[in-house]
Amino acid sequence: MRKYFITGFAILLPLALTVAIVMFVVNLLTGPFLGLVKGVMEYYNILQKGFLFISGEQLQLLLSKILILLFLGFFTILIGILTRWFVINYLIKLGDKILHRIPFINTLYITFQDVFQTIFRSESSSFKQVVILPFPNRDSKTLGLVTCEEIAVSENDKRVAVFVPTTPNPTSGYLLMVKEDDLIYLDLSVEDALKYVISCGVILMPFKAISPKEAHQRIHEQVEAGE
Repeated sequence: MRKYFITGFAILLPLALTVAIVMFVVNLLTGPFLGLVKGVMEYYNILQKGFLFISGEQLQLLLSKILILLFLGFFTILIGILTRWFVINYLIKLGDKILHRIPFINTLYITFQDVFQTIFRSESSSFKQVVILPFPNRDSKTLGLVTCEEIAVSENDKRVAVFVPTTPNPTSGYLLMVKEDDLIYLDLSVEDALKYVISCGVILMPFKAISPKEAHQRIHEQVEAGE
């Protein structure tokens, strides 16, 4: 009997200690909020009757602790998310400051920053209109994206700035200053034009021409709408 008792004691003691420690932590965490939650439950008559051999007060106590633990868990996760967000935000700003201070690299970085901020800025009309233009010679045609509607090259020479993306990587390309008479404005979205370029022409698009007046009107409407 002594051996059986020692064996059972060796099995139950770790379990009992684990349960005791868990209950201690649970009581420690829920203790400060227990009175408030139980008061709310009693006010709204929640679980007053009890269930089976468990009294209503015991059920309220158990449910209060569960609700408090759930709230603390979600609150802890929220604190963690906010902390990580602030830390990541701080690291991004720190990296931005460092890049701004490195000679030569800061020139490239600031230039690219300005370009992409201009492209994605809602007030900008950049990349709002798709055109067809002669490139790389008069007998060839390619797709381009209007970046500026009017550039004064000289007093009597007004041009349109057009970005011609390369295939299949549209992030590189050529910036051309073209006479408006050489452009064919298309009823085509920038997204569809980029799909055509990236697919090397495999994804066919309907090239429907529109008048320059209609194209300019659309650009101005998009800018006013904040697109």
